Amino acid sequence: MSKFFNNAIVGNSKILGCLTDKGELIRLYYPNIDYFQNIDRYRIGIAKQGGILWLDEGALKKQYYEGNIVYTELNVGEYEVLQRDYVLSNKNVLVRTFKFNKKLNLFLYSKLNSDVNKKVSGMVVNNSLIQYCQDMYMATFSNINITKYQINNSKDSLGSGELYSPDYIGMSDDSAILYADVNEITIYIAFENNLKDIFKTIEWCKNSNENLLYNSVKRYWNNYLKKFANNIIFKDVTKIKEKEILDRSILMFALLTNPETGAVIASPDVDENFERCGRYGYCWPRDALFVNSALNILGLTKYTDRFYNVWAKRAQLDSGLFEQRYYSNGELAPSWGLQIDETAAILIGIHENGKYKKLEALILKSITALLNFLDDEFISKDCFDLWEERRGKHLYSTASIYQGLKCGKEILKSINIEKYDNTINEIEKALVNIEDALIKKFVSNGKLKRSIDNEQTDISTLVLATPYDVLTVDDRIIENTVKDIEENLKLPNGGYMRYQWDNYVGGNAWIISSLWLALYYIKKGNFERAQELFDWVTYHADDLAFLPEQIDRNGDKTIWVRQLSWSHALYIIVKYNLVKKEN
Repeated sequence: MSKFFNNAIVGNSKILGCLTDKGELIRLYYPNIDYFQNIDRYRIGIAKQGGILWLDEGALKKQYYEGNIVYTELNVGEYEVLQRDYVLSNKNVLVRTFKFNKKLNLFLYSKLNSDVNKKVSGMVVNNSLIQYCQDMYMATFSNINITKYQINNSKDSLGSGELYSPDYIGMSDDSAILYADVNEITIYIAFENNLKDIFKTIEWCKNSNENLLYNSVKRYWNNYLKKFANNIIFKDVTKIKEKEILDRSILMFALLTNPETGAVIASPDVDENFERCGRYGYCWPRDALFVNSALNILGLTKYTDRFYNVWAKRAQLDSGLFEQRYYSNGELAPSWGLQIDETAAILIGIHENGKYKKLEALILKSITALLNFLDDEFISKDCFDLWEERRGKHLYSTASIYQGLKCGKEILKSINIEKYDNTINEIEKALVNIEDALIKKFVSNGKLKRSIDNEQTDISTLVLATPYDVLTVDDRIIENTVKDIEENLKLPNGGYMRYQWDNYVGGNAWIISSLWLALYYIKKGNFERAQELFDWVTYHADDLAFLPEQIDRNGDKTIWVRQLSWSHALYIIVKYNLVKKEN
């Protein structure tokens, strides 16, 4: 089954669960938020004579959040369903409660990802379905006894809903269980790394009161949000949806952050089979620059500190470079080319973070890597562009080197200006030459072009004015560039493409494009226009207050991945700058 959309997410920073709009569990990560994805298919249905009414094929009434607790209401044939999903804050357990308007037989089918290196088996012990492979044990259970089960060949029962139970254990990656005559049930999905611990967790859950667990999780997320109540971003928030997006951003970052390394993944993953994209469940250093800015605004500096002191140290190559993307633990993820802006982003972020202790070696190696990536004309050597689509010599890449070196110079001056005098002088000379090359090589017809050999209008050319200050917002070149953006990238729905003739997933409006343009207008002093762009983004959040990557070019529909960290980060950054201008 192709899985392109996560509608809602639940988790506790070790477990990350992804749900469809009908409450189907389609992804479940453990022991990290990005590795492993354990679920191939996890379906729940109502067993009736002649077949199964699957909940995910029912009619959605509504889905909504309470903190990081997800509710889904469905009509499935003659049955009304109220489903509640949440993850315990201090245990590796996903809790799923179901209430029905009448008694029924509940059928549960669980198929885990399995291959020759991760061969899954299953067994039913102590009224619990345990699926396992070497050092991963996943248990599905309830306080209600299992009526029937099937370990081997359970997929054969999916048409009839009939189960037989000759074996309690088997070499099968899918199994099925049935609970008879229920109208309310709590199903627990627990993870541990060995069999003894999974039995302990099962016993603990069965001896717990689910209402107390629910209230504990509800209280946990309520208290978590209260910590941010006085943050500047909530000043003068008058729109309900704006408040919802800000709250959801904070709650989402809590689920998508690796607490050990401070890394935030770009989004819960989609498209594991690479059918339409290169996947999203990784950490890009460039995305992290914006995300860490948002985390700093929120006061979550403990994570940005860890990002540079733990994650970045693990991720940096001996050459000083950073590759395209990584897992949240700092280990290299699948990549297809070098982007020099990833390395520059680390230096820029360290400078913004303002804490250099124990980072001296990383900083020096990064500076050297950036200097070595300049060609004879002081522009970036060939690499992939910001959008990961084209190799060449790009404005964004060169501007990132410029800003990275500029920040590196300031860092070295702060650490020890005398010790690093020669390096500082080398950087200063490079900066003069890069600044000159940016104007000579990337200006055509009075406006910026995105690459040496490509003049397509591109939102990323704004980088020279914001967030970097190579040119002022009042410079004629920038004004001409913005005019070009307004003429060539704006879509009928009011949003903006990334670049002219963009065709990724159909070429739609990107949330970050509108927010990037808003930052320009804030810097320009046109706060009314910036607010319009911010409000457009606010309006286009989905029903759960998540900001996606893209909005359909022909309307208002979310068209691609939801829960995009970059979109939420820029939303917080723009809001912060809108509020700050009033103070």
